[in-house]
Amino acid sequence: MQDIDIDLKRVTLPPAKKKRVDLPNAEDVVKAIVGTDIELPCLLAMWLSLRISEVLGLQFGDISKDGRYITVNRVILTINGHGVLSDRTKTEDSARTNSLPVYLRDMISKIPHKKDSDFIVTMSYKQISARFNKIMSANGYSITFHKLRHEFATTLNDLGVPSDYIQKIGGWSTDNIMKSVYTHTTKNKETEYQNMIDGFFNKAISSVT
Repeated sequence: MQDIDIDLKRVTLPPAKKKRVDLPNAEDVVKAIVGTDIELPCLLAMWLSLRISEVLGLQFGDISKDGRYITVNRVILTINGHGVLSDRTKTEDSARTNSLPVYLRDMISKIPHKKDSDFIVTMSYKQISARFNKIMSANGYSITFHKLRHEFATTLNDLGVPSDYIQKIGGWSTDNIMKSVYTHTTKNKETEYQNMIDGFFNKAISSVT
């Protein structure tokens, strides 16, 4: 129209903006899932920032002898609707040991099992996801199970927990994770931060029970 020759094959559009998803308050999500049959897997995701594959891969033997820690050693991936066990986690940093809150430890201790290799959560991804979506929908929330890890990061950030510690216990890998996370977090600080996290979730749960 303006006598300008444009090579349309070289025209690129700006990247699409990511759709913003507003998360409900963590306290409201806790109230919705406490007492349900998926309370444990949800709290493992929200409180310890475990992926659903990591939740499904947990075995009783992954809990330390003193019951204070739990280690992510394996995952159960869902492929074509079937669970596939893998001894490799998503990234090297995903294989991690996190503090196990007393509330979660007590829940797990009530689950009958015969040997350490028994899985803690026996529901499938499909069962957990469907149940979670139904509960969230009933409460007016539109989030997926995976968003519970976003709830974890958002909540800890709001509590003032440093990002390097959030990355460490969440198993997120970054270019400088080895030199920034493990260098700048100390055991004393980790205990302080974990007590803050445990206090938040214990308070949220006690308001329901």
